[in-house]
Amino acid sequence: MRVCAIKQGFAQRQAVFCNTIITANGSFKLLNAPKKVYVATKERGFNRCFMYDVIVIGAGPCGCIAARTLSKSGLTVLLLEKCKLPRYKSCSGIVIERSMRFIEEQFGCAVPQSVTCTPVDNRGMIFTDDDGREYRFSSRGLNIWRDKFDYWLLSLAQEAGTKVKDESVVTAIQEAEEIIEITVNGTVEQARYAIDCSGAVGIGKKIHRTVITYQTYNYGAIDLDPHYFYAYLQAELSGYDAWFNVKDDMLVLGVASADQREIQKYYEVFESYMQEKHALTINKQLRTDKWLIRTVEPPFDIDYGGGGILKAGENAGFLNPMGEGISCAMESGYYAALAIISNYTDRQSILETYKTNVSDVKNYMQRQWQLAGHISKKFSFMDQ
Repeated sequence: MRVCAIKQGFAQRQAVFCNTIITANGSFKLLNAPKKVYVATKERGFNRCFMYDVIVIGAGPCGCIAARTLSKSGLTVLLLEKCKLPRYKSCSGIVIERSMRFIEEQFGCAVPQSVTCTPVDNRGMIFTDDDGREYRFSSRGLNIWRDKFDYWLLSLAQEAGTKVKDESVVTAIQEAEEIIEITVNGTVEQARYAIDCSGAVGIGKKIHRTVITYQTYNYGAIDLDPHYFYAYLQAELSGYDAWFNVKDDMLVLGVASADQREIQKYYEVFESYMQEKHALTINKQLRTDKWLIRTVEPPFDIDYGGGGILKAGENAGFLNPMGEGISCAMESGYYAALAIISNYTDRQSILETYKTNVSDVKNYMQRQWQLAGHISKKFSFMDQ
């Protein structure tokens, strides 16, 4: 109900603002141009128009949720994706219970069966600590393919009115005179606001610390319950964590390291470990994946962005243990969008509103990492 009130209030303000010119002293003057916003620039002395209220960068769960939320409120939104859509995404592909509830609340429906893989129902996670002890955490979840899941979210954004451009590589994003200019494929797109959901790599000169993930898809057999996701925290198995799950009868084994040179060594040790402990047999390796995920460290600083540019998802630093990023991606994207919606004409309040609304997402992430630190010596620095 509170969100509906925000949207109604914004709709009233937007009806006026989309027909205004912002003069050099910040005052407003009505125009007969309801589909564009004109911004006066002092240095050029002429009116410049931009076609979008908000540009969202990245068509993963974070960007799609942000774009849909903005479009549903009546804003004009452009969603940019560097890959050709639908794009493949290396991911364990588990939608946890928290995300299932979020989707049900936001969309009024469940995740469609068409984006899932077998076994459809995930029943939780089983951690193995440094000394081989198991910790079982049972909860409901869904086993999905990320390309199909993300494309479903994208379709919802498009239905809400979002314009989508794929194969659009963003190389720069800057703000001047309260206009956001985004360089994409050598041209410039302009908007009043932007939300950067570009993932682990990010945009521009700031380089995030990352870990390389490597996983294989195999036909074979193993003595483990396929309804669980398994994480192994022993130092000899991975530089981060090692993992196992099942997708459409394929056995997925993965390891991670900050050092590319260590990946193969870790994988061979992990494969031997699974053969010994769980009777793993591999009949045929079907394919391999490599990806990057951000590292997370105390004090869990989040880069929320600033001015008219907000950051969300993994690009901002939201990532749960074992690389679970779907939940905080969707929620942070949603709250970034709400911050713009509720403060569209009050630019100075957007950042603080976003920080306040997304604080629960950060706190949840921090609790999850502290739990991992409590379980494993490898991540003990997280529990300090």
